[in-house]
Amino acid sequence: MTQKADGTGEVDRLPGLESRLFDIPEDKFIEVVRLLERVRDHPDVRQTFAAIRPRLVQVRPGRRPTIKRVLCMPFEDVLESFSGADVPLGRIERRVIEPVWRLVTECGDTALIDQLDRQVQETAPGNLNALRNIGRRLWPMAAQAIRSAVEQDGSRQLVWRLLHGDEELRRQVLDVAAFLDIGLTVEALKDALAPKPLPALDDHHVQAIEQAAQAAARQSPTLVNHLLLVAASRMANPADLLAVLNDIDLGKARREQPVIFAQLSGLVVTNLEERSVRLDGNVYGKGDGAGGAAVAIAPEEAIAIAERLVASVNTTSAVMDFLAEPVYRERLDAVKAAVRTMVTGSVLDTAPQGILTAVAAPAANGRPVAVDDDAQTVAEDHARALRRCEGLADALGLHQPLKDAMASMEKGLLERAHALLAQYPKAAGDPDDAETAEINLFYALRLLEMVAGPAKADRLRTAIMAATGEFAE
Repeated sequence: MTQKADGTGEVDRLPGLESRLFDIPEDKFIEVVRLLERVRDHPDVRQTFAAIRPRLVQVRPGRRPTIKRVLCMPFEDVLESFSGADVPLGRIERRVIEPVWRLVTECGDTALIDQLDRQVQETAPGNLNALRNIGRRLWPMAAQAIRSAVEQDGSRQLVWRLLHGDEELRRQVLDVAAFLDIGLTVEALKDALAPKPLPALDDHHVQAIEQAAQAAARQSPTLVNHLLLVAASRMANPADLLAVLNDIDLGKARREQPVIFAQLSGLVVTNLEERSVRLDGNVYGKGDGAGGAAVAIAPEEAIAIAERLVASVNTTSAVMDFLAEPVYRERLDAVKAAVRTMVTGSVLDTAPQGILTAVAAPAANGRPVAVDDDAQTVAEDHARALRRCEGLADALGLHQPLKDAMASMEKGLLERAHALLAQYPKAAGDPDDAETAEINLFYALRLLEMVAGPAKADRLRTAIMAATGEFAE
């Protein structure tokens, strides 16, 4: 990328840059991001940002504030994620942002937009209060501009062109307007429900949701549902909101409470289905949702996903059972079946390759194979995931498959460890070889202990210590 003397960017040679941005050191990555942000509206730069977004999410550099980013603040929690398996409740697709921005800039108060844009440019990164004060004036104007453009005949051609006649996109654009209507209320609720994701709802969280819902209802009862979507999206288990919703006073929307509960219940179940659909054996789609490649789920990540989904299914099932809502039973069972398939494919079936291969087989020349620390780290992560499956066995019906996998790993680790133990005397005469052999043996012992437990590893530990002279005085 080259830079003109007047400070504007002339972007060239961007194709292929995104692949290199995944490999450079973090400080250099942040430096390049800063440069790209100065010419962010260039089509190639937008494409580059879309491609590197997974690393942006990981690194989270302090981003230069923009007025478009301020516009998105009230609905950022419900924007579709880039993590693949997790889907926010009632999500807004990221492809909505550009049409929404065009509607606001072409149908809104351009003088106000220019004024607020200058204020944003003068705002330091991280100054959330300043950005919210800008949003206080931006969000109501933007909501009105969007709604007028979508609903009035005079703007019909513009809307049709921007949304490509997509009715789902049109619905999401109107949802964005609703979130903007309650922007300040949403921002206050985000502070109360921090940090995200919230592991559990305490009394003060429930009180904050109640107060925010009442504030939204004073504007319009129809806005309460959008407020609750933000609340649910900030929870590790969105179904937790269902468990307390009927105890919350929704103020002017209390008459609509049964309808709101039914809508939210349906969304929770649909959300679980969408998250489970993204699980396909041992892969899932990553990226921006537009042709993202299928990549393997690491065993520990697979277990974390499974634990979250099972917890959500159990909470949702309990609420549905209490309210006599059997219509969702089959759908929730299908979610658990998808999770079972994913755990089986990502953790159980891959255990031999993920764990046993870290224990080096004896070399033909009698010299021990050099230790592979990276392989050991991967194997230990896999062993931890295998043990965590025990907590899911009841819910997913994995008792026998898990028992078989554990027994197979125990047998395989013992066989490989004893083979290394038998070869140890050949290495004992050379200090370097002896050290390498001992590290291999104790790494194998550690894996056996993680998979089978300390009691079953004690016999191997005793044999290793005897062979290496640990018992000698």
